[in-house]
Amino acid sequence: MVEDLVPNLRAALGEVLPGSWRDAAPWGYPAQCELALITGVFASQVPAASVAEIADTVMRRSPGKLLDDLTGLVDADTAGIQHLIGERWGDTTVLGVPRRRAEVIHEAARLLVGTGIRHAKELQEAVREREASVANLLLAVRGLGPGTWESIAFMVHAPLRPGADVVAYVRSLLGPDGDALETDEVRAMIVLTARRFAVEERVLAFALRQLVDSRAQRADQLAAQGY
Repeated sequence: MVEDLVPNLRAALGEVLPGSWRDAAPWGYPAQCELALITGVFASQVPAASVAEIADTVMRRSPGKLLDDLTGLVDADTAGIQHLIGERWGDTTVLGVPRRRAEVIHEAARLLVGTGIRHAKELQEAVREREASVANLLLAVRGLGPGTWESIAFMVHAPLRPGADVVAYVRSLLGPDGDALETDEVRAMIVLTARRFAVEERVLAFALRQLVDSRAQRADQLAAQGY
């Protein structure tokens, strides 16, 4: 059934995806766990250009380091992470939460290291094998919500099961044929549809997340205007 619906999903997405969607997804840091964690915490709340600026600052302030061992962030402590991020962003707080992003990054790194996850490959494997437990671990960090968790996973190239809002959107695109689809079936469809578009799964998943978020923002704006 899933394979039969892939052409329908591809056709429906062809009508709604913006022209630049193939190039919109940042590459991320699949071999640099420290950078993936830092940029993931920021990427869910600040523009892509600012995230790139932060990554550049971290790399310039870490000469000779591979930036793929989370113990480096644990040992740096919050003050060290603030210095790594730079003056412009080091002291910023999470939107809606009075907590510095550097503190969020440090606690997340400490928790991951505490479970034996230090390197990018280990985080990728952990997400594949026990996604829910890794998600719950990080979501327990104050100031790290579902959007940030998805962003961290995306930056380290750890594919996630689609969120409930993405699943609902895919179902809506398919009409009655999509009503009975389960989350894992939607994920399989995203993988297969990405192949039809000749892109990686992560690129299409990113585009879907952008579509869903933009629809939610429009709905909020209309609600605020009384519509």
